[in-house]
Amino acid sequence: MTIIRTLTGDIDGSELGVTLCHEHLLTGPPSWAVASDPDLLLDDPDRAVEELGSYEAAGGGALVEMTTIDYGRDAAALLAVAKRSRVHVIAATGFQKGTYYPEGLEKTPVEQLAARMIADLTEGMDDTGARAGVIKFGTCRTDDLQDDERHVLAAVSAAQLRTGAPISTHTQAGTLGDKQIERFVDAGVPADSVLIGHVDRNLDFGYLRAIAQTGAWLGFDHWTKSKYAEDDDRVANITRLLEEGHDRILVSGDLGRPSYQLAHGGTPGFAGIVQTVRRRLGDELADRFLVTNPARFFAFDPERTRA
Repeated sequence: MTIIRTLTGDIDGSELGVTLCHEHLLTGPPSWAVASDPDLLLDDPDRAVEELGSYEAAGGGALVEMTTIDYGRDAAALLAVAKRSRVHVIAATGFQKGTYYPEGLEKTPVEQLAARMIADLTEGMDDTGARAGVIKFGTCRTDDLQDDERHVLAAVSAAQLRTGAPISTHTQAGTLGDKQIERFVDAGVPADSVLIGHVDRNLDFGYLRAIAQTGAWLGFDHWTKSKYAEDDDRVANITRLLEEGHDRILVSGDLGRPSYQLAHGGTPGFAGIVQTVRRRLGDELADRFLVTNPARFFAFDPERTRA
């Protein structure tokens, strides 16, 4: 029997509702990153609760919080936020990308890295008892994976194979998604357990088609960000994918900055992403990508965890 693993407990997929697949409520990037770009820091739990409230009012039912260990994940604070909201929050284990890895991570044995992720998924994160529901992996370059990222990918693969939990990825400027899924499949991970993120930052249809043909999911998760692509182009590429029979698509905004969130005085907010997707795609497709598909992708069987 499959479940969705949220911070406040396991739920049935039918309880998930409208779900944004890749967002941030609280972040704690390395100090050097915040010094160069203060807009990366989200550290106000009250405003996180407020942002979830406006999202709920727009029909939001769940949100996947993708802040990882190396990006300052605060499991206790996230759990407290989740308990103050009616929105289901799914948290991530894993690591963001090589740029943010703590020093010496590549020297940690694969088995030890995998064990930490497995514990996050099955026992609880950072002594909170709140369990992660997705594993994150990312790359920081556009030409190839770094050696330390290959090392982490091996650990992520091991954790997925042990638990069955879904994997969601970060791609730098939408690139290397094809290489990510190739390496995961080579490690034995089922392609349909992997969501390749940020593909709408690289709207080369041949690239999108190649990833879709593997059976992996595609994350169109930068809606409203015209600096990367216009929403018209997102719609056009999604339409072509659907015409070719590829419907493993999820949507979001990746609003990991105060300037993107309503509670911080920014725009469009989580509510704005839902409204934009519905306006641009229509209710039928919006429900498929916001409701039906998340309930499929984020579900896994906790009983399959192997000793």
